[in-house]
Amino acid sequence: QIVLVSGHLDSWDVGQGAMDDGGGAFISWEALSLIKDLGLRPKRTLRLVLWTAEEQGGIGAEQYYQLHKENISNFDIVMESDEGTFKPSGLGFTGNAKARDIVKEIMALLQPINVTDVYDDADGTDIDYWMRDGVPG
Repeated sequence: QIVLVSGHLDSWDVGQGAMDDGGGAFISWEALSLIKDLGLRPKRTLRLVLWTAEEQGGIGAEQYYQLHKENISNFDIVMESDEGTFKPSGLGFTGNAKARDIVKEIMALLQPINVTDVYDDADGTDIDYWMRDGVPG
């Protein structure tokens, strides 16, 4: 089973003000790096995807989906970081009630750093294909 963690390189404009230019990619990379550094052995495959061409229509996400959709039943959850590198407050989530309960239980573990909110209706250009086909996101 696969847990997909992802972010995209985002802004292709070198101008000032791009708040998440690659931030989601680095957040996702660091999450997996911390799991490894802590010596944790996940029960599922953790797959890091660093998307390209999100700003140009999600071409990278569509290509990845087309290549892997035949194995969609192997994907337990797809995650995308795309809100910048600001202090987190929780996660947006789209999925059934059972999956939401699991996410809420996990988020409760983050009470010491006050990151417990689970917001309705997650979206993300890079994971929308999966969520439309029923994979929690």
